[in-house]
Amino acid sequence: MNLLLSRILTYLNGTLFNVNNDYYVLSRYIVFHYVDFEDIELDEILKETGVSKEVALTYFSLYGYATFEEFKAVLVNDYYTRLDQIRARMLGLDSKQLIHDMQKDCSDEEMFAYISKICESIDQSDRVILFGALYPLCISVELQTDLITFGKPVIQYHSWEKLELTDKDFAIFVSATGRAMRDFMRIKQEVHVENATSILITQNKVYATPEHQMSDYVITLPGRFDGINFNYQIMTIYDVIRVHYYQQYYIG
Repeated sequence: MNLLLSRILTYLNGTLFNVNNDYYVLSRYIVFHYVDFEDIELDEILKETGVSKEVALTYFSLYGYATFEEFKAVLVNDYYTRLDQIRARMLGLDSKQLIHDMQKDCSDEEMFAYISKICESIDQSDRVILFGALYPLCISVELQTDLITFGKPVIQYHSWEKLELTDKDFAIFVSATGRAMRDFMRIKQEVHVENATSILITQNKVYATPEHQMSDYVITLPGRFDGINFNYQIMTIYDVIRVHYYQQYYIG
């Protein structure tokens, strides 16, 4: 289903340059207030974002809506529709079974405990930030959409954006070799990744060893820098996380 949120995320995730900061600010505001949008009025948005009414109305019109009320009605309706879809999809699903079926280098029990800790950290965070190359980030959109629907803001990192992580953030790095996270922490020290709780999803077992570990959690997947297989494995990990999070923290 082509949700309005999905269209907003297409813009938000795909913005390579800070061309129109007002549109980006509005998109982020929607992500961070998605579950409460039914109770939000335009004046409140303008006050909190500093965006003018003219710019906001132009933003809504770009999605095909002449008024804020039309935009809001569709966004809220999509929210409830998405929840119904998620409930239907989750029927009969079990994160333990998904873990049993996935490729991994540890026992089912160890992976389940690890996923449980990761979901707990996500639940305790104020926001989730995704880091990685274009294709792995594209794969994450389903996870991103579901977590936002559950009330957990999820954004992708953009190099042009001034961002400093805190202990209330959860950072997800995806890198088959692990070098992307290593180099990012060296080059982008001002982001302060070390402040956040973080996870690295990789095929490089070196970064799971105590002397080389950079993140709080490391999921090492089978294979050695096999791009195609790694992408399928990432999809499975994301599915396990969103199913477990839904069952443990949304309806649990």
